[in-house]
This record gives sequence, C-alpha cells and structure tokens, in this order.
Amino acid sequence: MGCSSDDSPAADTESPSAPANLTASNVTETSADLSWNASSDNSSDIVYTLYQDETVLADNVSETTFQVTGLTEANSYEFYVTAKDESGNVSNASNTVSVVTPLVFKTHLSQMGVFSGSLVDLTPADDVQLYELNSTLFTDYAKKQRLVRLPEGQKMRYNGNDLQPIFPDNTLVSKTFYYLNDETDPNSGKRIIETRIFLKVNGTWQAGNYLWNEGMTEATYTENGSNVPISYIDGDGDTQNISYEVPSQQDCFTCHNNNGTTRPIGMKLRSMNFVPSYTNQNQIDFLLGNGFLEGVTSSEVSTLPDWTDTNNDIFARGRAYIDINCAHCHQPGGAVNNFNLDFRFETPFEDTAIYANRGEIEARIQSTVPTYMMPQLGRTVVHEEAVTMLLEYLQAIED
Repeated sequence: MGCSSDDSPAADTESPSAPANLTASNVTETSADLSWNASSDNSSDIVYTLYQDETVLADNVSETTFQVTGLTEANSYEFYVTAKDESGNVSNASNTVSVVTPLVFKTHLSQMGVFSGSLVDLTPADDVQLYELNSTLFTDYAKKQRLVRLPEGQKMRYNGNDLQPIFPDNTLVSKTFYYLNDETDPNSGKRIIETRIFLKVNGTWQAGNYLWNEGMTEATYTENGSNVPISYIDGDGDTQNISYEVPSQQDCFTCHNNNGTTRPIGMKLRSMNFVPSYTNQNQIDFLLGNGFLEGVTSSEVSTLPDWTDTNNDIFARGRAYIDINCAHCHQPGGAVNNFNLDFRFETPFEDTAIYANRGEIEARIQSTVPTYMMPQLGRTVVHEEAVTMLLEYLQAIED
C-alpha cells in the first residue's frame, strides 16, 4: 500500500516587499543614475524590473542601482521598480521618480533649436516666440531680436507682481545683436554679431554666448569677450564706426547678478505691457492667448514708460531709462551698490539717491572712459538722445 508524503515544502506564494526610496541623481541631458533600497523576502535571489514611463526598460536587474542612457535633452521621464523572487512572485511598485533632462549649451548656435531655415534670416523656430520691450537697454545702437522658448505644454506664470513671471525649467531666452548695413535702406542687409542665451536648468539660470562668423552662416559658443569692428550708415546717412564689445561670461554675470544669483534683466511683465510691432494686440494678452503666459491679463499689470515717448512726462521717462539701463547693478543685491543707490523704477524717488548723485550721473552718462562711464559694460559710445533727455530730467528734479 502506498501513501503520499506530507513533508513536501509548501509553494512560495508570498510576494517580496516593494523596493523603496527610488531616487535619481547625476541627471544629464542623455542619462540618469537610479538607486533604490533592496526588497526584503524569504528568498535571497531577488531581481528587479525597471520601468520607464510604464514600459519595461530593464529586467532581471540584480543590483539596486541602474544607469539609464539614451535619454533626450529637455524631456521628462518617470521611472519605477518592482522586485521578483526566485518563485516568480512580483512585488508592488516602488515610488515613482520623475526626471527632467536639462538643456545644455551646444558648440554651435544651429544646434540650439532657436532658428529655422538659414541662420542669417533669424527666423524663429516653430516653438519659439518673439517678444519686445517698450523701454530697452542701450548697446551702442545695436538692434536686437528677443525670443523665448518654453518646454512643450508649459507656460510662464504670473508671479503676483509686475516684474518677471515664473519661468518653467528648460526655458530658453535669446537675444541677438545686429546692425543694419544702411539704416536708410532696410534692404541693405545686416551684420549679426552675437546671440546671448539664457537657460533655466533645475531652477537656476545659466548664461551663454554665441559669436557669429563673418559670413553669418554659424555662431560658436564662447566664454571669452572680444571686440568686433562695425561700420554702418545710420538713419541720418552718416557712417558710424564702432568697436563693438562682446561680453565675457564674467561680464554677463556682473550685470545679470543679484545676491550671487544669475537672472535675466529685461523680460518683465510691465516692460511687455504694450502693443509690439509684430502684432496689433497688447503683448501680454497676445502671449496669454498664444499659450505662453497664464494667470494675468494686461489690465492687471502696470506699464514701464517708454523713455523715447515725449508724451510721457520727463520724470517718468528719466526713471524708466535709468531703470532699464542702470538698476540691474544699482539696487540691493546688485553687483555695484555703492552710494546706496536703488535705481529701480518701483523705488520711491526719495529712496533712490538719484538726487544726491545727480552730478555724478550727469558726468558719467556723457563719459566714454571705461572705468568712469555709466553703464561701464554694454556701451563704448555716448547715447546722445538719452543724454539729452536725462539732462532735462536731472534739471527737472532740481526745480
């Protein structure tokens, strides 16, 4: 007579615990390092399955670390891990970790995705938006094209004030400097000199610069300053010769610095609250309707006066010019805050120290001595039209 044995081991049907504390580190534009806490189980033979956006990325991983490769720049990914024991029991999923690969500066401007077609045409790429400012920073009479690109599906958000909106990570802001060969003839062509680019990466702004070649077929990343001789015919038909100064990376940090943090200067909501040349609609409302901005309308934002508009009173014009050309350095936390100057437009006049230093301002705006003139960076010639207006303003505050 035979009988069955009761001594056979029971089948293992208990799932291992879920891996815990999945984290990502060393994230680059193409890779990320993942690590997690090991799963616990009666079996010592535990392997892991790694998922990328709910698709199996790797199976039977024996370690608790994994380097993900083959990612693409400025994209978001989600990862999670499950454990499997030798009996095939699968755990619940670990926590999900999100990874956003950063933008990086490429060697050539053509690789940055700012323009489409021939670079010299300065045609914005399909996902890049032109924008304008109503009072602009003076740079030796150079003309400027301003562009912004946001990550797909994201927007600039109202920050509760008239200053800069909140930009999502992987925002790109560019400004290209050029001269028309002959300002009396718009069809005479142009000489493009440089394209400055800001990238917001992991909450921090990074500045880079691209210097154009003479043929204007390409621009190359550089951290060094240089001088470019420029000759052009101005609007009065006179030939102007300028030794244009391309800033070094340290120069960029000097102006775009507040309390040790790099940031853009010009792209404030109050500076965009007007009808620009590229549309017949208020720019803030245009950006709102175009999906680039959210949380505010033009009626909720003040407007920085256009200093060139003689319909504005001289006090507003003077303060607006000083704000956009000088306040980035002369304010609390700015790179140059001697004399306790605070030139921001929103600062009450009695707290700016403009009146006490009006003589210095008058002398420095007319100087071209590098160690004395104001501003010391960004110009080599006197801004004649602005000087005329500022002298009127400085006289007005004495009356």
